[in-house]
Amino acid sequence: MRNACTLVEAVAEHQPLGVSELARLTGIDKSAAHRLAVTLHRAGWLDPTDEGRWRISTTLARRTRRSAVAALTAAMRPRMEALRDQTGETVMLVAIDHARLMVHDVVESRQALRITTPAEAELPLVGASGARAIAAYLPREELAALRRAHPALDDEEALAPVRRRGWAVNDGEVVAEARAVAAPILTSDGYPLAALVVFGPRSRMTAARMREYGALAVKAAQERLASQRVAVR
Repeated sequence: MRNACTLVEAVAEHQPLGVSELARLTGIDKSAAHRLAVTLHRAGWLDPTDEGRWRISTTLARRTRRSAVAALTAAMRPRMEALRDQTGETVMLVAIDHARLMVHDVVESRQALRITTPAEAELPLVGASGARAIAAYLPREELAALRRAHPALDDEEALAPVRRRGWAVNDGEVVAEARAVAAPILTSDGYPLAALVVFGPRSRMTAARMREYGALAVKAAQERLASQRVAVR
């Protein structure tokens, strides 16, 4: 069991890996590493690449990611409520799952005029600030797969400003009378597990306020990261 955990950890950190690389990184005999990798593949934990190397299976990655997002949702609730109180607008936590943008939690604005969406709802991925915030930090292979599913997704030129300032914008692209800003919540190795979104009516979300709320969303995401590092991929 210890060797299996050691091998999976090595693949998760350095994937894809050949058997020789696995043996070198883990200290497990090459033939034993090969047998263990095959066993883990049969169990649904590892997948072989076309070149005969090993990577974490999509099934395992999805299961771990869902567990991490569930834990994150509970931990982020107080941060979301504080961000709602700072901005006066609705705040939600979103994540990409199976090439879909899913809402995991919502803290509604107390304003009489507000824009909201129910938890567990699916949002349009193209044009959404939360999707942009996540896509800007995805590994190249995952971003390419996401673009195959959604060819209209932003190109590199559009995502570069998100990386530069740390937050993304949706200026009426999903709902005509709404604006939103979003900041990614990153794991300890820089993977975008989810995004924190602030959104409201255009009449209140001016350009100046979008910049202000974007900075506040980044701060909330970074405070979460500093207080409890998330390391699940």
